[in-house]
Amino acid sequence: EALQLVAYLKSLKQTTLPDGKPTPIFLYGKDSKELVTGKTSTGNKAGAPQFDGAALYTANCSSCHQPNGEGLVGAFPALKGSKVVLDDSPEVQITIIMKGYNGRVSEGNGVMPPVGTHNNLKPEEVSAIINHERCNRGNNSTQVTVDEVKRIIASFKTDNSKAAKK
Repeated sequence: EALQLVAYLKSLKQTTLPDGKPTPIFLYGKDSKELVTGKTSTGNKAGAPQFDGAALYTANCSSCHQPNGEGLVGAFPALKGSKVVLDDSPEVQITIIMKGYNGRVSEGNGVMPPVGTHNNLKPEEVSAIINHERCNRGNNSTQVTVDEVKRIIASFKTDNSKAAKK
């Protein structure tokens, strides 16, 4: 029933706004503007398109973590100055994006759903989001490559198959 409700809500068309602003896209919507063609991404083959991390962050993360990355105290943690975002290893950050996280519920924060999985984010998109988070709003951390993201996501499948055998 919930999926049917979401499908119905997504099918609704918003009337033109009186101030002439463009109609906002539905939460987590994707737009072809997110691609910047002609550039290459770190870890991609030459000539592969580079994804716009800021646009992807806006579409997938900013509704909770806010456009400024400061989150909402008692609901959603800040990404600005976050130990997870500033960590040299991207493993925890990728795991949270792809598998979700509930480790800060006791602090009053909400459960983060597996946004990357729910939105079928490609490794290139995850990499772009992470690099945007790591290099903006005063954050200055190491960049992550698409190959690192692919390797870490592939390890989830290995971990799941090991757990299934037990």
